[in-house]
Amino acid sequence: MSGEMKYSRTARLFHWLTVLLVLAMFGIGIYMADLPLSMEKIKIYNIHKSIGFCVLIVTLLRLMWRMRTPPPALPETMKDWERKAAHLAHVGLYCLLIGMPVVGVLHSWAANFPVVIFDLFTIPSLLTPDEALKKTLGLTHFLGAIALGGLIVLHVLAALKHHFVEKDDVLRRMI
Repeated sequence: MSGEMKYSRTARLFHWLTVLLVLAMFGIGIYMADLPLSMEKIKIYNIHKSIGFCVLIVTLLRLMWRMRTPPPALPETMKDWERKAAHLAHVGLYCLLIGMPVVGVLHSWAANFPVVIFDLFTIPSLLTPDEALKKTLGLTHFLGAIALGGLIVLHVLAALKHHFVEKDDVLRRMI
């Protein structure tokens, strides 16, 4: 595979770092959801928020990199609808990788909880506590997590289809 056909090292680093961060977010999010209110739960929530902050920063850096360094072209053998689906899936992934941390922060503020990042600093609240808004944002965050999980599954399945069925380089160029 020629060098132009692969994603750059930086793009691959951003991709796999995002994978690790999002897997951690899902695992922590599932674990913490049913914990009773305690200092342990607050610490775990702060870890979740801190990793979410990292997801946001990595995603913004990744988008800036992608604007400067376009990804390799999709295989010519891909059908038009597959190209459009791939584009829409990537747009959806980026929107959720940015939107989920933002909604999470807003949810914390509406619930009157601080957003503490790795015990280093607190993001000052821009909202006053609001129970109705807290519920709406909590549901939005939950549904966003489901949508993100669904898009990730589709993304992985598409990569595997390209590798095992189409036998093209779509997966290998990100490894």
